[in-house]
Amino acid sequence: MLLGAMGDAHGGRFLRQEGLGRELKDLDLLLLAGDITDSSDIDAYGTVLAAIRKRSDVPIVAVFGNDEYEQDREELRRMYDITFLDDERVDLNIDGRIVRIVGTTGALDRPTWWQRNNVPGIHEMYRKRVETVSSLLDREGCDLLILLSHYATTYHTLRGEKERAFPEMGSRAMESVLLEKRPDLSIHAHAHGGSRHTVVSKKQRTLDDPRGGVAVPVWNVSLPLNKGITRFEIEVGEVNDVRVLL
Repeated sequence: MLLGAMGDAHGGRFLRQEGLGRELKDLDLLLLAGDITDSSDIDAYGTVLAAIRKRSDVPIVAVFGNDEYEQDREELRRMYDITFLDDERVDLNIDGRIVRIVGTTGALDRPTWWQRNNVPGIHEMYRKRVETVSSLLDREGCDLLILLSHYATTYHTLRGEKERAFPEMGSRAMESVLLEKRPDLSIHAHAHGGSRHTVVSKKQRTLDDPRGGVAVPVWNVSLPLNKGITRFEIEVGEVNDVRVLL
């Protein structure tokens, strides 16, 4: 199974046309991790999708970033025939395997200055979102479980950004969800200057733990960081093996 993922195209500003066809080749699924447009420009979102569709008819699942404003999200759903997830999940049958994707904008440990001053109840909203995502990350009935978000699900992939900004870019609470729910892969964007990859882990606590110690791979698929689509080759089995094609 071959999956692709990217975020932070920002209306095409960071989407390189050269090599895009090669990056999209043979993909079974493309995941968009938010901020595909800039300042909620709906037409610019379409510009990015048109560049993709010119080269591939791959199924697309997307989440909203902070540049896809709340008030414009229904319009984006209406305008573009892709699957948007907003604290939701979808099951896809890919080559006879059920791939479950839980999609969310994500949460911040410390809302930004603008959010604190303009979004009533923002702290409670993020708290509830973490709970919702946790409830959606149910492995029963699926072969592969993926968490797709815009904001970082761990501080580890924020390394490279200013450390004081970490709480306004990601969530340690989401990292706890990863350790509890154990998705096979966590994908996010938002951190243009962060790190590409980490593994969130904790040691095995009991001998009868069927999955052993927890080790969840987390990838930052921000286009400014990766300079292209990140491609994941996944062998689905009793223990799913995720490899990245560099």
